[in-house]
Amino acid sequence: MNTGFKNLDEIIELNKGDLMVIASRPAMGKTAFVLNMLSHIALENKKKVIFISLENSEENIKRRLIISNSTIEVKKFNLYKKNEIQTLNFSENDLDKIKYGIKLLKKSPIYIMSDTPYTIKDICEKSRKLKEVKDIELIIIDYLQLIHFDKNMLLSRNEEVTEILKNLKILAKNLDVPVIVTSQLSRKCEKRDNKRPTMSDFSDSKYGIYTYSDEVLFIYRDSYYNKENKNDIAEIIVEKNKKGNTGIVKLKWIPEYLKFSNTIENI
Repeated sequence: MNTGFKNLDEIIELNKGDLMVIASRPAMGKTAFVLNMLSHIALENKKKVIFISLENSEENIKRRLIISNSTIEVKKFNLYKKNEIQTLNFSENDLDKIKYGIKLLKKSPIYIMSDTPYTIKDICEKSRKLKEVKDIELIIIDYLQLIHFDKNMLLSRNEEVTEILKNLKILAKNLDVPVIVTSQLSRKCEKRDNKRPTMSDFSDSKYGIYTYSDEVLFIYRDSYYNKENKNDIAEIIVEKNKKGNTGIVKLKWIPEYLKFSNTIENI
């Protein structure tokens, strides 16, 4: 299974039983990135995917998917309950694109879970059930720090996150599917001249990341920190890859469509 980003797929692969962590500071585009992957895997390749959103509602996730797949500017778009579209300021071509995006989403094998809060136990139980009933092929969780743990166990938050990662790795193995989880990074990188993230920027999950992840990807956009940089190029930093190489892949960030796209500039 691949991500849909050509040059990234030359480095990594979504293998069955793997746990992939995709991490960044806020506003780098973690959710957009995994939703772009979801579109490729579920909408284009018809793979069955669970998307567990611990921050956004199901309605908002669907809205973001329709925007990125319809390529309608986010500032022009509004989706109400029951998929009613605000038509003001839309051309006929815009409306055709949006209707196509809604139709595509309705036919897609995507199962969105957004009734927060979720514990790691909830996530594992519901994923196993959907695997049994729907034969799920990929699980995406957005994001790690919002997963709750059994409060009856007297553990530090660092220990809790390590146990959560351990359970996600076991889930990937037992269900024989890749599991992707997004993660926030600490503010430490913002205190450095070079703000590109490293493994040391995981705050409460460092041991668990080292121990249980198969792949670790960082997302970094220099234009977020350097306002003079207008190119909106995102670096996907493959920091850990048990079955292959590491390296940096450059993608174009298109904020008006909540979308990343392939670019030939890679290092």
